[in-house]
Amino acid sequence: MAKHVSTISLKCYCFLFTLTSSLLLPSLSSSRTLSTHSTTLLDVSASLHRTKQVLSFASLSTTLKQTEQQEAQIAETPSAPFSLTLHPRASLAKPNHKDYQTLTLSRLARDSARVDSLNSRLHFALAGLKRSDLKPVEAVIHPNDLSSPVTSGMSQGSGEYFARIGVGQPPKPFYMVPDTGSDVTWLQCKPCSDCYQQSDPVFDPIASSTYSPLSCTSQQCSSLEVSACRSESCLYQVSYGDGSYTVGEFVTETVSFGQSGSVPKVAIGCGHDNEGLFVGSAGLIGMGRGALSLPTQIKASSFSYCFVNRDSSSASTLEFNSAYNSLRDAFVKGAQNLPSTTGFSIAIVKALIE
Repeated sequence: MAKHVSTISLKCYCFLFTLTSSLLLPSLSSSRTLSTHSTTLLDVSASLHRTKQVLSFASLSTTLKQTEQQEAQIAETPSAPFSLTLHPRASLAKPNHKDYQTLTLSRLARDSARVDSLNSRLHFALAGLKRSDLKPVEAVIHPNDLSSPVTSGMSQGSGEYFARIGVGQPPKPFYMVPDTGSDVTWLQCKPCSDCYQQSDPVFDPIASSTYSPLSCTSQQCSSLEVSACRSESCLYQVSYGDGSYTVGEFVTETVSFGQSGSVPKVAIGCGHDNEGLFVGSAGLIGMGRGALSLPTQIKASSFSYCFVNRDSSSASTLEFNSAYNSLRDAFVKGAQNLPSTTGFSIAIVKALIE
């Protein structure tokens, strides 16, 4: 008796879903026995619709809006974005470098001053010293003692770049040094009892309609580390690690940020006695984290900057409250080059098992 062996052909259709966001779908398995049969239906259309909602830019936009609303609730009345131009020191006073060797040595000298600054700050921190412990140094210096070389920039590492900022009403532009290591913003003011040479004319308070001295009982005056009172007006003193210092009246003024806007009643120092390696700048912009720093007073949630080469004649920017927008715009611009979220690739693979 002849036996017939029948070959059972089993055809399997496997669906491979390739998603742009590398979603991992659980593997679907089916069992087939001689006695029972089970069937599972996959609603591909509904799955793709839900996946599209997850990956859509509309959902991302909603998330970004919710984040912005949360940040707005956390930050109390945040200010609008402001922008300042940054100029390297070489754009104010062109250095005379004979060759590349002298240029390199000049850069190394500035870097060495930066290292000395960091060592000084570390020494002060280990010794438990504060800025209020630093006092102006008075010494008699003879002409024959002045033999050490002078390098550009202050010994604490700043002074290589100047921000162009307006002070007063009507605003007068000044080159000032942004300093992330201090809080008090100040500039030289008339009348000068002892002022150094600066690129712009010295600020004249009489020419400003918004100049207003602070009282000794004001909150800004009490926030100073070193202060005094004269004729019910607040006086300030700020000393730096290299012996530089500024002394004068503590006032409020209108600060202008070029074409991006202005902020009234910003507490700044009007220095009448200023000594140190500040040559070229009208003063300092305090960019620290204290209550008197410029970012704190204008309620800036962030600030960002871009530096050009120190020997370049070009300018860059110092921006407030624009870091989030810059990151968002860069993300959106970069995402435009990505494959569309609707471009799902579905490959049908037919496997024949005999």
